[in-house]
Amino acid sequence: MKKYFITIMILLFGTLILAACQNSDEADNYEPPKVDLKDQIPIILIHGSGGNASSLDKMADQLMNEYRSSNEALTMTVNSEGKIKFEGKLTKDAKRPIIKFGFEQNQATPDDWSKWLKIAMEDLKSRYGFTQMDGVGHSNGGLALTYYAEDYAGDKTVPTLRKLVAIGSPFNDLDPNDNGMDLSFKKLPNSTPQMDYFIKNQTEVSPDLEVLAIAGELSEDNPTDGIVPTISSLATRLFMPGSAKAYIEDIQVGEDAVHQTLHETPKSIEKTYWFLEKFKTDETVIQLDYK
Repeated sequence: MKKYFITIMILLFGTLILAACQNSDEADNYEPPKVDLKDQIPIILIHGSGGNASSLDKMADQLMNEYRSSNEALTMTVNSEGKIKFEGKLTKDAKRPIIKFGFEQNQATPDDWSKWLKIAMEDLKSRYGFTQMDGVGHSNGGLALTYYAEDYAGDKTVPTLRKLVAIGSPFNDLDPNDNGMDLSFKKLPNSTPQMDYFIKNQTEVSPDLEVLAIAGELSEDNPTDGIVPTISSLATRLFMPGSAKAYIEDIQVGEDAVHQTLHETPKSIEKTYWFLEKFKTDETVIQLDYK
């Protein structure tokens, strides 16, 4: 009897393991159904280095629940081979859907992120018919979106980036002294290959692109957000105004303007909402917010 009981338990355990593996495989291979949303413009949220698709949950929640900007959300995570993992789905009733986007290789370079982002955006266009999108990126997420804006503006296989919000993004990833200290800068004392690339390819962006750069400044004596120099976050000033339809800067000053949570401050979320939903222009707008 004891032997019989042990045999039954082994078989039961094996069945549970097999079922768990099958459920895991089904979850990994899950794809949301295709829905015609070609009239909608999704909001893509992208984390910074070390983050994941949940890193901008607070912004997503407030855009959906406080500001009523969106009513549905989808999560996408892409690996280095371009395989996409989905969580959730969008329905035919989706309005301004939010796509919370993540990179499995979350320490890779922003230009690699941009290539994987393109793969994911090809899927979104094929699945939902999106022709345009708005993007919000924290830190290196803003850089990935900038590469996307310059490298794929004319690519008809992906949605065109219509609005770009870069929050605390290190466009000129150098120390504060190498970036300079004058926030009214019109040039940089030193620049990185990445910055040189953005300047060189600035004419590739869509002429209808609108850009908001949000930077943090802990104090006048410490013009950084604790990690990224304020000037580095505003270095978009040197290549976007001449090419984009609109370029706006916003500087947050004080002890709350720290890099790790700059994308979660009430001001950042409110400014992002305003830019995505309220800001409209038929003319070129350049607004530089420095002392």
